[in-house]
Amino acid sequence: MEEKKQINVTVDHGEHAFFTDNVTVLHNPNKFVIDFTQTIPKFDNIAGKVQQTFTIKHKTVILDPQFAKIFLNAFQDNVKKYEDKFGKIKLPPKQEAKEEHIEVDGASRYIG
Repeated sequence: MEEKKQINVTVDHGEHAFFTDNVTVLHNPNKFVIDFTQTIPKFDNIAGKVQQTFTIKHKTVILDPQFAKIFLNAFQDNVKKYEDKFGKIKLPPKQEAKEEHIEVDGASRYIG
């Protein structure tokens, strides 16, 4: 008779969802760094003068190369399924993704 093993699992739901309106992707031989940012305009009335400031929040994800490829395939598959169901996602001309290659040397450290 096979003994049943019980495994306790706790799910940490972490922080609330994060809306992003910009992303920066960097890589080196060992990792991909994906930095999602959110820019929030703010207006303050200081001594009768309205002053505009921007608050920038960011969340960073660091992936090893193999998982970056797995993530890319899963994301591409989901975008295709979305477009099959809801229609092609159209980007304004200024929002077209630019391919940029930035070298990050192995000695650099990400501080976020």
